[in-house]
Amino acid sequence: MRQLITRAALLFLLFVPDALADQTKAVKCAAGLQPEALLVFNAVRSTPPPQKPLRSVLEARVRELVFMDHLSAHAARPAAEAASECLRIARNCTGEAC
Repeated sequence: MRQLITRAALLFLLFVPDALADQTKAVKCAAGLQPEALLVFNAVRSTPPPQKPLRSVLEARVRELVFMDHLSAHAARPAAEAASECLRIARNCTGEAC
C-alpha cells in the first residue's frame, strides 16, 4: 500500500511542473496583451475549465462582458482573438478541438 501511494505521488510530481510551466507561459503571454484582450483572458481563465471547446467558452464569456458593458462590441472580436493565443497556451492546446 505504501508503495502504491509513493508511486502515485511521484507520478503526480512528474506532471505538475509541466502544468505550471504552461501557466507561467500563459501569464507571460498575457502580459503583452492590450487591456481589452487582458480582460477577456482573465475572464475566461478565471472560470473553471469546462468540457466545451475554447471557442465556445470564449464566445460565451465575451458576450457576457459586452452585455455587462465591460467590453465594447467593437473591441470584442479582436480582444477574443488576441486572448485566445494565451488561453491556448494555458490549456496546452495544439489543435482546433481545444
